[in-house]
Amino acid sequence: MKLLALSSSLFAIVGSVVGLTLPATAIGTAFFSKTTQAFNLPNIANQELRLTQILVPAGQWIINYSATPVNPGTNDAVRCYVRARETGEILSTHATFAGGGQGASYASTISGVTLVNLSEPTTMVLTCTRDRNGTGIYIDPGAEIAAY
Repeated sequence: MKLLALSSSLFAIVGSVVGLTLPATAIGTAFFSKTTQAFNLPNIANQELRLTQILVPAGQWIINYSATPVNPGTNDAVRCYVRARETGEILSTHATFAGGGQGASYASTISGVTLVNLSEPTTMVLTCTRDRNGTGIYIDPGAEIAAY
């Protein structure tokens, strides 16, 4: 009898906890692109490297992106962002300090998310730059951008 009472109590507790959980919302349409190879950042500061892009229809979208710069050399700031190709507008930007010196990581993932409300189809371009002139910084394979 005690085992049955304990089981009933556990079911009641689990049921009440599950009842407090909000239902999951399915993602409708999604657009996604991911790189499969490494790309060297330009040797000139602030020169853009376009990694990948997606065409997003008009409407409200969450844009999510990530890229991992790798820098075995002198520390440098690397900035990655999403740019609307048609207007040139930068919609979201994030940065990291990458390098082999003190205060930096050899590799560090940059990621960002933003909400956009588009009045027309727009190409979202994942782009990265560096702050200083130099060589040796590259973006690891697997840089990605998604809209959902």
